[in-house]
Amino acid sequence: MKQTGVSLGGGSLRGVAHIGVLQELTRNDFKITHIAGTSAGSVIGGLFACGMDPGKMRNVLHKLSIYRHIDIGFNRKGWIKGDRIYRTLLRLTEGKHFSDLDLPFAVICVDLISGEMVVIDSGEVALAIRASIAIPGIFSPVEINNKLLVDGYILNNNPADIVRRMGAENVTSVRVRSSNPHYPSNLLSVLNRYIDIASQKNTERCLEEHTDLLIDIDLQDIGRFQPKSLSKAIALGQAETRRVLLNRTDKKSRSKVIYMDNWFRKIH
Repeated sequence: MKQTGVSLGGGSLRGVAHIGVLQELTRNDFKITHIAGTSAGSVIGGLFACGMDPGKMRNVLHKLSIYRHIDIGFNRKGWIKGDRIYRTLLRLTEGKHFSDLDLPFAVICVDLISGEMVVIDSGEVALAIRASIAIPGIFSPVEINNKLLVDGYILNNNPADIVRRMGAENVTSVRVRSSNPHYPSNLLSVLNRYIDIASQKNTERCLEEHTDLLIDIDLQDIGRFQPKSLSKAIALGQAETRRVLLNRTDKKSRSKVIYMDNWFRKIH
């Protein structure tokens, strides 16, 4: 059985592509030794670390109503309170704490007070995930230990370095992106694009230094907030993982082949 740590990047609703990745990795007898995630990656990674298999994640996702989880609260430092999402996360993680997990797990956030990255690996899993998905201005931030925590996207959107620091000997990173970004047409899309550009540079440096295997999922024209495209995103995640693993296997097979001209050079 192959072993690897996994880092899962953010991507809003597009992050459900991570489900397809985890499903394909487990099907190919990969044992995940450590897992860390930012934003959407923290949700999928947290459910997996709590013992939920990718197949069940698919079923849960199809039963959830995204719109029913929107609780407007303009007086709470964000448009959405996030209380409904937190209650659902608490139920799905069975109220587990990090100390209850068999699989080492970490969540990436940013502290608005210090401006520093925060790695959460203790306390309640659901609360940590809720903090990591708190997109500033949209979701209310979460206060933990005198820190005001929000989405870690801007500082570390794909925590391969954290997975390595956790003790993983091999790191597989999953990046969710779009090669066909939509032209910014409103205030929210302009802000999203601005943050994307800043985050991308940090992410690329981190992946180059710490990732052994990159699963780079191009979701093409799927936007960040398109609930109707969730099944398609999962399928694309699974297909890309299958392609990467097959290519990896082919390379290993080819490396064992001795071609005739090389053989002649060796014996003469």
